[in-house]
Amino acid sequence: MKRWRVQNKEQGMTLVEILASLVILGIVFVGFMTVFPQMTNFNEKTGSKLETMNLARSELDDIKDDGIPGQCEGKLDKCLITKQVNGYAVTLEYTMQPDLEGAKDAKEQVTLHQVHIKFFRPGQEAKPVSETFGYVRD
Repeated sequence: MKRWRVQNKEQGMTLVEILASLVILGIVFVGFMTVFPQMTNFNEKTGSKLETMNLARSELDDIKDDGIPGQCEGKLDKCLITKQVNGYAVTLEYTMQPDLEGAKDAKEQVTLHQVHIKFFRPGQEAKPVSETFGYVRD
């Protein structure tokens, strides 16, 4: 009698191999998922920074048109003004000592004072969202 050898050519994956691949896939997936909240936080900070930079540019244009405010007259060193703009706390710090003085005899030269604009989130006045410098005429 001949014996027939049955050759099993069906090769599958064992349960251990499947579980090992799922664990590895899970670790990779968790690694990717930790990146997404950080990206969201970074995008939010970038959006706030862009918004406040545009607000600062607009504020600086208004300051250049208006000059030094009347409430700063008579102050010798610095003049600090706080206000609210689009939900942000804004500080305007005018340097009352001019950075650039015009010549006494020239009529075309102007005196420039530095203004430092800082934007803060309400209740978080320790660290500004953005800040910029500009100059205003006397």
